[in-house]
Amino acid sequence: MSRNMITTNQYIFAVLADFVQTSNIGVPISDKNQRYIGTDTEEKEWLKNLKILVEQPILPNFKTAAFEFESNKYFVAIGWHTHKISDELLQIIELNAGIFTALVSELKVIVNQNASPYDIANEIFYESEQEKIKYGFSQVAKFFEPIYVYQIQDNSPFINQDDIDIISLSGFYAIKNRQIISLNFSGSTLSRFEKLFIEGSKNIPCENLLLSLVSVSWKYTFLDIYRCIERLFCISALEDFHKNLKIGDSLLKFSADIENYIGWRPKENESLNKLIENSPEEAIHLFREVKVSIDGQEEGKYGELIYRVRNSIVHFRPANEGIKLDDENWDKLINSSLLVIDYWYNKYDKQLKI
Repeated sequence: MSRNMITTNQYIFAVLADFVQTSNIGVPISDKNQRYIGTDTEEKEWLKNLKILVEQPILPNFKTAAFEFESNKYFVAIGWHTHKISDELLQIIELNAGIFTALVSELKVIVNQNASPYDIANEIFYESEQEKIKYGFSQVAKFFEPIYVYQIQDNSPFINQDDIDIISLSGFYAIKNRQIISLNFSGSTLSRFEKLFIEGSKNIPCENLLLSLVSVSWKYTFLDIYRCIERLFCISALEDFHKNLKIGDSLLKFSADIENYIGWRPKENESLNKLIENSPEEAIHLFREVKVSIDGQEEGKYGELIYRVRNSIVHFRPANEGIKLDDENWDKLINSSLLVIDYWYNKYDKQLKI
């Protein structure tokens, strides 16, 4: 169903009017005029027929979305003064009145909180004898959160038939726009993230990867990464048992049934030890460096190290020691954990489906 042009314009100017009125600047807003954003024939087609496919809130002031128009797929980044990028997977397109009007209305794009209510009142809600007042979209767009639109290339790994993997695509976009990322990740760690977003197993909980990437705290970055590893615990604990029973269900389904019916769960530290001991040497090398930094020695199980770090964040009991890491060692811990995730999810891809 095509989008109603009058309704979308009413919404946009109502949002601007509300921003001015709630700013309490004492400027009255007249509602006697009909205000609208001018569109040409092509822009009207965008406005009426653009179809939102999915949206993804990421940060309080940043979200992404995807839409379709004339069989082409598009990616949208909203709410961050991002740099325009042009990549082989994403080609930036010029915003027009139709796209802007449709996206602001459908995605509820908010007024930029740094916008001046006085400027909005003077430039948008000025007195006029005209019944209808026409605006160029750029006159209005400058008061809203910034919007960037990219066409997704047909060969993109983020498109699976008609579905768009908005989470992985958002993670890829954040990596290409480093100013979105608060923490001081190394280039190597960012490359690990990028590889997982583009090539990683479809069973990886990529929302956790995305949240870890844009977190403002190393601790919470680590916890979201840890949750991805936690999903692997049943593999290390039940793999042999599952094989011996010759059960047709996936190992993850088998594990879920055991937990639901008898309440059994794998021991986290034991599962971690088994996973890490059989992980790629590159990951073990990084864990070793972090352990030396924390304990002053490399002897011991590296799974226990990860479990200690996790407990130091999650629990506040006297028995749980506080563990302090600098940026370099946090980065190494994240980097090595991403290697573990990549290795095990690829190895047990089929078994990680419920």
